[in-house]
Amino acid sequence: MTITPRGESFLTKFSIDELKNLYQKEGDPKAKIRLLAAISRKEGKTLEEISLTIKHPLTTVGDWLRRLHIEGISRKNNKKQSGRPKRLTDKQIENLMPILFKSPQEQGFPFIIWTTKLVIYLIKKLYNISYKPLQVRRILHRLGLSCQKPRPSHRKSNKQIQEGFKKISNYKLNHLLKMDTQSYFWTKASSR
Repeated sequence: MTITPRGESFLTKFSIDELKNLYQKEGDPKAKIRLLAAISRKEGKTLEEISLTIKHPLTTVGDWLRRLHIEGISRKNNKKQSGRPKRLTDKQIENLMPILFKSPQEQGFPFIIWTTKLVIYLIKKLYNISYKPLQVRRILHRLGLSCQKPRPSHRKSNKQIQEGFKKISNYKLNHLLKMDTQSYFWTKASSR
C-alpha cells in the first residue's frame, strides 16, 4: 500500500487552479466529489480532514486519491462495468423476430397467440437457453412487441343483439345509475 503524497507532490501535472477549473466544468456528481478531495489533498490536508469534510469513509477517500495520483486525472470517473454478457446474441434475436411476427400456429404450435411462456419454450427449443419471464418480456419489448390482454368474447355472440341490449338497458336502468352506489344498501353482504 502506497501513501498518497500531499501538497505540490500530489498530481504534479495539475495546479490547484486547474483542478478547481476541472471541478467547475464537471457535470458528474461523483467525479465532482473526487475532484474536491483531490483539491483538498493538493492544498495539503490529511486524509482524515478530507474524509470529514466531504463526509465519505477514510478508506474510500484514500482509494480515490491513490488512483488519481497513480493512474491520472481520468480516474475521477467510474470505470464502466461491462455487466453480464447476453445469452442470446444479436443474430439469434434477429432470427427470432420473423418467427414471432407470424402466428404460433404457423410455427407448428397449437396456440392462437404468443404468450411469454410460449416464447420461453421457443427460445429453449431453438437455442437451448433458459430465460425467466421478465427477461423474455424485455427482449420482446426491444423487438417492438407489446403485451396485450385479449378481451374474452364468445365466438357465437351476436354483436347486433348485444348493442341493442346495451341501448335498452341504459335507457331502462338510467335512474339506477343516478343513485348513490356507495351507500350501505349496495355494499353490505347477505346475512344468510
